[in-house]
Amino acid sequence: MATWLGWTCTAAFLAVAGYAIARLVVACRTPGSTGCHRTVDTAHALMALGMAVMCSPVGGPLPMAGWQTVFLLLTAWFLVRREPVSGWHGGGLHHAVGGLAMLYMLTAVPHSAHAMASAWSPRMAGEAALPVLGWIFVGYFAVQAARLARVSLRSEAHRVAAGCQGVMAVGAGGMILAML
Repeated sequence: MATWLGWTCTAAFLAVAGYAIARLVVACRTPGSTGCHRTVDTAHALMALGMAVMCSPVGGPLPMAGWQTVFLLLTAWFLVRREPVSGWHGGGLHHAVGGLAMLYMLTAVPHSAHAMASAWSPRMAGEAALPVLGWIFVGYFAVQAARLARVSLRSEAHRVAAGCQGVMAVGAGGMILAML
């Protein structure tokens, strides 16, 4: 990935993480705020931060096993949770798929040591293990991005949140596509 593109993607994902964190702060200060949306915003913040580190030319301080643990726990949470997440932003299964996609990006591509000892390392196209699974994720995120584009065009109230999720869908699909 070109350095300028890496920094651009890093900035976009950090903006999404910042928005999710801001929503969490507002939810904590708002009486009657539902825990369901806090869980979704926490998941978005974690995934956006992970994607920012993945794109960053300097990497990040958390080792790969740490990121794998974060996304394994996130995936398990959404697979076993009883309270469904409803609405246009996707349910528990959607967020579990996102966590699995992050795990795929972490583990499906052989990696070497990064100069900053980060969890992420330079990846070369065509190195991904289980490419069929990668293509399934790419297709899934393409459909999600199209669906979120429709939501943001239809509803002004949800435009920013849907736009952030669209950035994450396009980004995740693009990163996996680059690995294939």
